[in-house]
Amino acid sequence: MPIELSQAGRPSAYPRRPRFWPWWFCIWLACAVFGAAIALLLWPKGERAGGAWFWFCVIGIPNGIFGLLFAIERTGYEAAWYRAYHRNLHRDRWLAQRIRVAQKPLRVLGIGYCLPLNGQTLAQAIHAGVRLPRQQQPRSGAGVIEHCRFDDLPQTFAEPDLMEAAAENGSNRMEHAAPIEPVRPLVRKIADALEQIAVSLNALTRYELVHWPQVRVLAEPGEEASREQEIRGALQLAGLPPLVVQAVPASHGLLVADAWLEAREARPLLVVATAWHDKQPPSGSTEGCLAVLLDAGFYRLPEDVPVMARLHRPVEGKAEEIEYCFANAVIWSRADFDAVTRAWITRAVERCNRGLRIANLDAIAKSEAQCEPARIVGDFGSANGWLSVAAAVECGAVQGPQLIIDGVQSAILHVLPGIAGKVPSSPEQSLHDRSETEFTTA
Repeated sequence: MPIELSQAGRPSAYPRRPRFWPWWFCIWLACAVFGAAIALLLWPKGERAGGAWFWFCVIGIPNGIFGLLFAIERTGYEAAWYRAYHRNLHRDRWLAQRIRVAQKPLRVLGIGYCLPLNGQTLAQAIHAGVRLPRQQQPRSGAGVIEHCRFDDLPQTFAEPDLMEAAAENGSNRMEHAAPIEPVRPLVRKIADALEQIAVSLNALTRYELVHWPQVRVLAEPGEEASREQEIRGALQLAGLPPLVVQAVPASHGLLVADAWLEAREARPLLVVATAWHDKQPPSGSTEGCLAVLLDAGFYRLPEDVPVMARLHRPVEGKAEEIEYCFANAVIWSRADFDAVTRAWITRAVERCNRGLRIANLDAIAKSEAQCEPARIVGDFGSANGWLSVAAAVECGAVQGPQLIIDGVQSAILHVLPGIAGKVPSSPEQSLHDRSETEFTTA
């Protein structure tokens, strides 16, 4: 779940200091006057009005009563002050600890995609700025819709080697064997995307099974099982190890990274998003698949696994208060507001630019500093945020961090210079065989 700081509440107000003037002066005066009068009225008539006992009764007792009242009030003030002080101290420590957790980024280890880009890379399509969705007939059905899709490919079947081997041996078992199901085009596209990060995945699966990456695939309601099956088939088709695959709601978008950070998982995370339109596609949409390999930074990485960027914790806000979402995203990244130089925007809310200016992000509140990959490539649905991450990483480093905006979700991405972008590991990340108890308390 997203980092929630509202549980800390507002800071406790300190009590007002007791004011001697005029209230306590009046109380002292009343005690002195009425106390002395009462002492004189109660003084025995046969005794001399003098001596230590007389003055103790006339002056000492009234001032003692005043001192007792003042001490009771002062004790209440001190108790309320120390209660507010210690609560605020505990609140500040809790907030500092939660902010430290919120400011821990994910390392981007690889980007793989397969999109209908007319033979271009994603960076080339972004730099060209030419809108790729065009008026064309959908894969099935009638009519013409503006969208972007792959060309129809010839049908292929899984495990062709087994069929050839059986034919060479003259075996007649093929007649009684179960028919081999064809490989769906989407599975082949996912396999193509995974092959682009196969080197990193193979390097990260050299160790024990508990350290292998896990896969999270974005799925619409009712499509969870089919999406998981497609990813497993694509992993097998790409010759990759059988990773654990779990479907997550597509509406989570960038918040998949937030959930992984909140779980404090030491294993790498592979986020896969797909879009395929066998029926009527939405207007202005695209299809394809995208894979982003992430790591929380608990372990030192193998030498052949690069760190390309740092993705800081995503934030989800409200459309009517979108400026708080932008501001929190920058705070979680520990970046200066003036240092953010580019914004990648998809599904922008109505008052996006105004929210950027309110959040002191004036440098990216103008069109020159904004890029809309969905306008060029096509609408990728709930995975538009990950499409922006892939586009920003492939386009290379710029001066300062970049803000990813997908509707009411936003995150700061810091692309590292160079192709590999390898960064030295920090001391707490230097041991690959740290125990389970160590990283759970990190």
